[in-house]
Amino acid sequence: MSEKNKGRVEETIRYLIAEALLRRVKDPRVSAVSITSVEVSRDYSFARIMYNIVGGSGDLDNVKRGLDSCKGFIRSLLKGKLKTRVIPELAFIYDESLDRAMKIENLIEKMHEEEKESSEEDGE
Repeated sequence: MSEKNKGRVEETIRYLIAEALLRRVKDPRVSAVSITSVEVSRDYSFARIMYNIVGGSGDLDNVKRGLDSCKGFIRSLLKGKLKTRVIPELAFIYDESLDRAMKIENLIEKMHEEEKESSEEDGE
């Protein structure tokens, strides 16, 4: 399997799952889930679905249970749309990178505010 084909399959799976969560899955626990990336194994038998929660971390355990409960439904949707011999097993994994980025951004903003306050005190 070429890397180009694997990337195309990963992007297709990401799009199909995101669309399913938005339009087809009726579980309110997963209504704020955003799919950030998909990594498929070389033989297409396993897919790691990285997700984040729009608007903050929310109730992470509740969201995880909601995603686990709709795995079978999502796989059945993939079966009808993917042109692969094997439909991958899905593993939903919380993507913490956006949370870390927000923490770093907040720290930088706090540093700038403290620097600005100290320069104003020196100027008086």
